[in-house]
Amino acid sequence: MKKVLIITGSRNSERKISLISAKQVKLGLEENGFNVTLFDLKKGYRQLKKISKDFDLFFPALHGEEGEGGELQKFLSKLDKPFVGGSWKGFKKGWYKIPFKKFCRKENVSTSEWRIVKNSKDILKFGFPSVLKTSNGGSSREVVILESEKDLGKVFVQSLLKSKYKLFIERFLGGVEVTVGILNDKPLPILEIIPPQGKWFDYKNKYSGATQEIPNAPSILPKTRKIVQQIALKIHKDLNLGQYSRIDFIVAEGIPYVLEVNTIPGLTSESLFPKAAQEAGIKFPKLVRTLTETAKKKYD
Repeated sequence: MKKVLIITGSRNSERKISLISAKQVKLGLEENGFNVTLFDLKKGYRQLKKISKDFDLFFPALHGEEGEGGELQKFLSKLDKPFVGGSWKGFKKGWYKIPFKKFCRKENVSTSEWRIVKNSKDILKFGFPSVLKTSNGGSSREVVILESEKDLGKVFVQSLLKSKYKLFIERFLGGVEVTVGILNDKPLPILEIIPPQGKWFDYKNKYSGATQEIPNAPSILPKTRKIVQQIALKIHKDLNLGQYSRIDFIVAEGIPYVLEVNTIPGLTSESLFPKAAQEAGIKFPKLVRTLTETAKKKYD
């Protein structure tokens, strides 16, 4: 019986979702007969290394910068045991939004027009409607849509501008939001995301169950669906994200624009990646078993 250590928790803003994902993964693996233990990364890397000898495989279920930004994968690649994941360099480039924007520019992948900003003057020069983001934000927590100059006075906007975060602004694109999961170098069925009327796919709507996910994205053309899947697979492979990832898009006037990469997609009951796998006929226990069976010691 394989002993699996699920790495979760930590101290960031996505701790709660990480713990829920980890619980789901634990149940799925136990259903497959694995011996599973949870490890909260807030205990530190020293403790993780100390206990690592007792396990056959590591399964990070840790969202946010600490799980998806590459440092955890860099650490795990030195333990000489299989782990679910991908290249730490690719995780770093995919998670941090400004490096990912630069990657898209270099690879000629369509993404919304953008610019690094430091203050309100920079935003005014860029114009509206636009979206202000942090380079290291996740789950749409550090994101705000700016419709006009008036929005610059909002408390949250001012707190971002006064923070030490690296910020950028991008052109707001109206269109159809879709997401593509990649599992072992194969695109899963596209999901079209429809938030509650008048809202957008922010942190609350991601995990409240209020958002609709429609399989096979009926609002876009079949040929566009194929293009979106091709782009997602290219990004996944170019960044060497390993066994799985999820890439989000806006399709505006028939053109797919990449929004962001999820290097460790959510694995809760409300998460998009397991729902896409389900559409492909892969139930959750089979999904997590597949991820453990294909885990490697290193991802170049």
